Amino acid sequence: MNRMKMSLWRSAIFRLLLIYGFVFAGSMSGLVCINYWESASYTATQADYNIAWQFAYFSELPADKVPMQIAAHIRSEMRRPINFYGLFTSNRQWIAGDILAFPQNVRPDGDGVWSRPLLAAQTATRPEYMRTKAMKLASGDILVVSRDVDEMSRLRAYMLGGLAWSAAIVVVGGLAIGILLSTSQLRRVSDVRRVVQQIARGDFEARLPQTGRDEISWLSTMVNHMLDEVSRLMHEVKGACDGIAHDLRTPVIHIRSLLARIPDEQLTDTHAQLLVQAREETEDVLQRFAAIMRISEIESIKRKKGFSDVEVDTLCQRVVDLYQPVAAAKGLTFSVDLRARAAIRADYPLMFEVLVNLLDNAIKFTPEGGTVLLKSEDGSDGPTIVVSDSGPGIPDEERSAVFQRFYRSDLTSTVPGSGLGLSVVQAVVRLHDFGLTLSDAHPGLCVRLDCWAQFKRD
Repeated sequence: MNRMKMSLWRSAIFRLLLIYGFVFAGSMSGLVCINYWESASYTATQADYNIAWQFAYFSELPADKVPMQIAAHIRSEMRRPINFYGLFTSNRQWIAGDILAFPQNVRPDGDGVWSRPLLAAQTATRPEYMRTKAMKLASGDILVVSRDVDEMSRLRAYMLGGLAWSAAIVVVGGLAIGILLSTSQLRRVSDVRRVVQQIARGDFEARLPQTGRDEISWLSTMVNHMLDEVSRLMHEVKGACDGIAHDLRTPVIHIRSLLARIPDEQLTDTHAQLLVQAREETEDVLQRFAAIMRISEIESIKRKKGFSDVEVDTLCQRVVDLYQPVAAAKGLTFSVDLRARAAIRADYPLMFEVLVNLLDNAIKFTPEGGTVLLKSEDGSDGPTIVVSDSGPGIPDEERSAVFQRFYRSDLTSTVPGSGLGLSVVQAVVRLHDFGLTLSDAHPGLCVRLDCWAQFKRD
């Protein structure tokens, strides 16, 4: 199983909240824009309405009275002028008013425009936002009126600014709460993942935490119920298998004892040969029972009191000293390349048993004149031990099946064996959380043992 790394960005809850935050921010931006244009349109409409009243008033006056009334209006609004006036000839020459130049973007009897016309020097304030319209009078002169809308524009700006800040606070606050909620959920997911890793390593007594009343808690409850049933069935099957192995082992031992008592000198050659075969088959059955019991013993280990710091090169060298004569007697080339200098946290006898099984299989299945290699090296995560041979190998489709008890490949079915060696190896590897992979050695089989935890612990 590959090591997993859970981060905030991989949280579905956080991603959903982030998407919601962006959608909400986009919606609020659209709302701000709509309010801006609506308020601007309302401001323009109100200003045009007031200017229209001014036009209605001046259009009823005689032509010679218009300049005087413009001056009167200017004097009446001297402190805080809102309306600004300009009277121009048909060729746009100034006649009267505090608007000194005809605005370029204004058309007589046209729609109102946003414009800042040139005002007289005595004007106390120069508004930032002005709405301007022009109307041709009956005399042919053109009356220009500009209305100050700064106050409404500032009110609109304050309103829109408050709306924008409110949206920003809501978005940031929502994301902050989302991060807190996601972090809390990630802790729960990490707890679940840690327990799942324990179960994957063979601890079927571990159970998922059940906290809260959400979907994770419901799922944990269902999974725990399933684990209870699986654990019960596995204990029943394991108990039955162990009981059968134990019960059958006793009569087989008795058979072996009885066969040992038969004197060979009183038998014919044929009967003596059959007796030897019977003894060998009995020993083979006993070895299989011993292997089954050994696998059960390893799988039942719950604590790791026997673990200590084990030097990989020392462990490998001991196995080499044991099997080098065996390989030489079979006519094999036994190559050794030990470069690992790191120590691992492991049970020394069990790891020794793993290497013994791997080398025993390599030598057993390699034909005379072949090669067997034992190599160790240090890596970034920890040391690696490799055992390869030039034997028949294992087909790709059978590499997961060879770890099953009593499984024998068709390529090696003629070689004596119980089919339990790799089952013992896998049980020990799972106990240590190490990694075990099989690959093609071209020709033969390459077994790679990664001596570091394959599960990330939180």
